[in-house]
Amino acid sequence: MDNFDYLTRDWSILGPHHLDEFVRLWSEYDPDAKGRIKHLDVVTLLRKISPPLGFGKLCPHRVACKRLVSMNMPLNSDGTVLFNATLFAVVRTSLKIKTEGNIDDANAELRNTIKQIWKRTSNKLLDQVVPPPGIDDEVTVGKFYATYLIQDYFRRFKKRKNYDRNSEPASHMTLLAGLRILHKKGPKLKRKISGTLHESASSINPEPTHRVGVFIWCLLVLLFLSVFLQAL
Repeated sequence: MDNFDYLTRDWSILGPHHLDEFVRLWSEYDPDAKGRIKHLDVVTLLRKISPPLGFGKLCPHRVACKRLVSMNMPLNSDGTVLFNATLFAVVRTSLKIKTEGNIDDANAELRNTIKQIWKRTSNKLLDQVVPPPGIDDEVTVGKFYATYLIQDYFRRFKKRKNYDRNSEPASHMTLLAGLRILHKKGPKLKRKISGTLHESASSINPEPTHRVGVFIWCLLVLLFLSVFLQAL
């Protein structure tokens, strides 16, 4: 029966075996069992742990940072996070316990629920796993990695902007160079074109005027002859 249960168990459902894996890998970063590790090691730790409790080895670093923002464990002054706070945040995020809406309101509701079910829970432990609302200046892992992601996005945006600026098409640069040449030679071309048009107009205009005068003179001669012949 034990073998059947082991072979037919759905390992994607969060269970005690996932917690054992978390404790075992935590001990690699906390060999002295102080109950705290560096917050930078949390990303590596959770990427080593398979889902649903961890992120898995195939999870990109930036995606892991985004998930840590939603976990939002309290961050100590020495840059470490506590074992209880990390484990509680991982389980809470995996099971989606009070993760929607305002984080302060969700924490307040969760604190009340824990006090009702486990009445002997100390306030010190409760403050570690679910920080009380109203502490605006408290530094958390979520705030740290949110700042990190903002800086990372800004660096990527600035790098892409510099790349686009330095990789303009050669044809565009050639067109700009041609426009500069035309702009420099514009006054000379204007004077040359204006002079040519003026000379052409002066040479063409006398000929039509002369032809019109001759045509009128011939017409008058014909009219005079017709009148003279009718009089005879």
